[in-house]
Amino acid sequence: MPVLTTNRKRFLAEESWLLASKAMVGSKIMVIYNVLSKYSKVVMYATVSQKLRKRVERLNGDGWFYGGLPGLQWEVQNALKADGEVVKKIAAEFYQDFRLHEFFHACINCGNCTSRCPAFRFADFSPRVVVQKVMHGRSEPLLLYQMIDQYIWACFQCYSCWDVCPAQNNPGGLIAMLKELAVKHGLQSAKKTLEPYSRVLYKLMTTGTQITPDMHSSIAPFRDWGPHKAELAKNLRAERAGVPVESLAGVLDKGWKVDPETIRELLIIEREAGVIDTVKNTLKDVGEFVEEAEREYGVGA
Repeated sequence: MPVLTTNRKRFLAEESWLLASKAMVGSKIMVIYNVLSKYSKVVMYATVSQKLRKRVERLNGDGWFYGGLPGLQWEVQNALKADGEVVKKIAAEFYQDFRLHEFFHACINCGNCTSRCPAFRFADFSPRVVVQKVMHGRSEPLLLYQMIDQYIWACFQCYSCWDVCPAQNNPGGLIAMLKELAVKHGLQSAKKTLEPYSRVLYKLMTTGTQITPDMHSSIAPFRDWGPHKAELAKNLRAERAGVPVESLAGVLDKGWKVDPETIRELLIIEREAGVIDTVKNTLKDVGEFVEEAEREYGVGA
């Protein structure tokens, strides 16, 4: 009995739809049928290596044949050149992460996430593609590695995709997991992407941040930005008009001033969680700066 591959299942689904539509559109359906048949490339019997080679060939061509997943030629080439053991290790760690079951449930390919994604408007990036590659990456780790190499770094981590997904998938969360693995394993893409933001990363690690993903909403950028924001904003325009400009001097600087005990506790948490060692593996200078802050605040002493 023939084994149904992913392509075969997709072909059968297309064929069923075409047969159901034939009565409505008459002979014109045969033209569409012939076109789809040309690109379906049904593989009934094939070894694992043969199937993988065909998939890579499709990705290596124009990148739009394998499940609609874009695979730029240089991305595929980089993935094929990567250390096979590293590729497998990254995939194993990703699929063993307990957060995977929280961030991914089932994808119906509706495209809501991509339509809301700000990165999609300005770059060749789609959260739907991320979810689809995560679905296929368990059996084809190269697809997962291909994303980690550079694709995921176009994500702003705004979590708009999570807000609109009917299945409650969290592509932003999946991307965060992939970015963590890229940093942990010291991939060159992580170094090139994060290096310009070394000082910002250092500030975040030593002062913290007041913005978290669960604060995001489709109604307002950050609905929980301050527990009394709505009340305080009622007469904000009038209150601002009555504040002398000179009285604002030094106010903005206070945002970076954190209680020393808070910094110390933050550094302890990052050390125990392995964050400092992970960052140092990718951005050595940031790791050293944070370790200097540890000594300054007596962490580990």
